[in-house]
Amino acid sequence: QRYGSDFSIWQSNGHSTDGFEETEFEILGTDEGSTNAVAFFGNGVDKTLRSVQQADREGRTSFVYLYTAHPDKHMHVLGTDNVHVKTVIQGIDGHIERLWKNLKGIDATIVVTADHGHITVKPEDMVVLPDEIVECLEYANVGVYGKGRHAYLHCKSGFHWTLRQRWRECDRLNSDFVLLTVEEAVHVGLFGPLQPRPVTRRRMGDYVSIALTSKTLVTPEQNNFLQLSGAHGSLLPAEMEIPFVCCMPNQ
Repeated sequence: QRYGSDFSIWQSNGHSTDGFEETEFEILGTDEGSTNAVAFFGNGVDKTLRSVQQADREGRTSFVYLYTAHPDKHMHVLGTDNVHVKTVIQGIDGHIERLWKNLKGIDATIVVTADHGHITVKPEDMVVLPDEIVECLEYANVGVYGKGRHAYLHCKSGFHWTLRQRWRECDRLNSDFVLLTVEEAVHVGLFGPLQPRPVTRRRMGDYVSIALTSKTLVTPEQNNFLQLSGAHGSLLPAEMEIPFVCCMPNQ
């Protein structure tokens, strides 16, 4: 990531971190790919169990954060309704149930959630960021593998007025996306009731483009390169849905 991940920041602050394998992109959408994804997540659950159980034996309070990219990777490549996506989700659900069965006898709480929703994006819904817009930007976090439905745009110095003017004049952008400064988006509460932290604000850039329809902004090299793919969800109600499960010990 451009500014480092949470994991690299935690590691630099002296916290213990570990990793587990992920399925290669080349075998996503195959039986081998989905089987491997579930097995790899199971390895992460095993490491979580060992860490929490050791802390319990030693009478320590602990916090373990387990993250898997497998649902995200599969949905990016295959869309949200593919049978292999369902296999991966069901397999992960089974391992989470196993985690809870092994921890519910001790004072442990499990919280399961996701950092964003997903939506299937068909080739005809991919809108290429025009060259005249790209010329105004230092960096654009867009695309089916980025934030194409709520794109963060870092504008070149001195190009802010030009960017907004060109955006208004471009029918294929203006009809499906609204362009806001990050400050405007914060003011209307798109990021919640609190002000973004400095480390988060730095990543947002200068503008955010919000999709009003099923369209998704992509870079020229991503245009129609997949027949079916998934993008991170944005602000339409269905794509904002994420799981939230909390398992707590009996009081």
